[in-house]
Amino acid sequence: MTEPLAPQPARGLTRRTALLRGLAVASATASAALVACGGDTPAPAKPTTGPAVGPAPTVAAVATTAPAPTTPPRPTARANPVTVRFMSWRPNAMDRFEKRWKEWGDANRVVIEIERIPNANDRNTKIVAGFAADQAPDVTDSHSDVEYKYYESGFIMQLDQLMARDKISQDKGYAMTYAERWRSKTFALAYWVEPFGIYYNKTMFKKKGIADPWEKKDKPGEWTLEEMLDACRKATNRAEDEWGMDWGYGYHDIGPFIWSQGETHYDYETMKWQLENPASVTAHGWMLDWRMKSKWNIAGPEKTRMMEPWGQRALDNNGMTPFANGKVAVHYRSVNDWSRMWPVVKDQFEWDMLPMPSVNGKPGASWTAGHPVDAWSKTKNPDAVWDFLKFLIGDDFQTFLSQEQVLVPAKLDAQAKFFRAPSVQPTQHATVFSEVFKRPHGITWRHFKGGENANVYGAEVAKIYDGAVPLAQGLKDLSARLQLDVDWGGGDPPFKGLKLPIRPG
Repeated sequence: MTEPLAPQPARGLTRRTALLRGLAVASATASAALVACGGDTPAPAKPTTGPAVGPAPTVAAVATTAPAPTTPPRPTARANPVTVRFMSWRPNAMDRFEKRWKEWGDANRVVIEIERIPNANDRNTKIVAGFAADQAPDVTDSHSDVEYKYYESGFIMQLDQLMARDKISQDKGYAMTYAERWRSKTFALAYWVEPFGIYYNKTMFKKKGIADPWEKKDKPGEWTLEEMLDACRKATNRAEDEWGMDWGYGYHDIGPFIWSQGETHYDYETMKWQLENPASVTAHGWMLDWRMKSKWNIAGPEKTRMMEPWGQRALDNNGMTPFANGKVAVHYRSVNDWSRMWPVVKDQFEWDMLPMPSVNGKPGASWTAGHPVDAWSKTKNPDAVWDFLKFLIGDDFQTFLSQEQVLVPAKLDAQAKFFRAPSVQPTQHATVFSEVFKRPHGITWRHFKGGENANVYGAEVAKIYDGAVPLAQGLKDLSARLQLDVDWGGGDPPFKGLKLPIRPG
């Protein structure tokens, strides 16, 4: 079966134009996506520039949608095997998925051909070239901001009719990344998610006389911002190279301290930055203090020094971080660091997880990331592609993700087994990460130039934290600067009705 199940690229969009637009966005957003999905941020990055391809055309220059297709008929059984190409820059996950995907493919007459790409930048460049040559991968892990122009241009399969036909919905029972939809249309499916939480060194807490929140008689595991900061103060001993916290400086790293106050520093309803609001100024003031005055936060030059033997990114260094090195009391990071650190820490010290602390009596709010899966609209095997997408979000594969502890399954009722503690640290409370979706939480700032925003924020906020620019005026000026790059193609906000922090229920 090769009939198309989704809109083709909109009329008026030339392949050359699409290529230029894709490359412009890919080069701008890659660093932000890598930071969001597993890389540490030891110091705010300077803005990067992409290839000299000229400005990306606005979406107003092309038709934003193609005519809506009719509800596709149910496919007939495949007489012969077909090939579905999957592109990913997550080789470890692909190595662990390959056997299970082959088992499913053998049973369904589908050959899953995995194309491993070294990094997200290469993925973005290659997929744009594939669109231009009509040779794109059939299925891929999406890459947030880059993907939205592909959605807008018709390169990615719209899934709503297929979901309606097969009575599939992710509105309930799934943890979402909120990158699955664009302008109220579904282009991707959540099959794994990446919530963030706090790791803490229990051994260091005991050594420094810090009360363990899990040992409270009343509400064990709950703590306040004041308690966290007291722990950081007591833990810090620069003479022994011991630090209170390792907390990045990205716009999403500061987010929990703003969302926990019930506010946000970027607004999806208006598509505007608002760094100058009181909650944002307060939170940035805290971060400034922890870096410059109290000097509890190792993130920055001291982290670079400590990590020099291993390099900078935990992703690339088998889980090594200042926390895994036993030198940090509180470490805010992705759930993906959990299993990476098992073989590094082993039993050298006892460690556990905690939720974000409450702020002024309000529940602590964290952040979640992830890469939903999407498909090329011109795939030659749309029925097999759709069957594969359904498999990825279905009980079988979601249970596999949980059992193998590869990535956190998006399906909520499949997550429990994922969070079972390892034998070497049998008392760990990894379910803290699943609780992220039950509390207020934030998500990535998403639009055509979200990556550019991340880079500019990192470079400019460093000037504030270094004391070169005054806090309040610096944040006000930074909001105005960031707003210049906010671009979603015009019209209604693409995530209309989405409010941060997201409040479950």
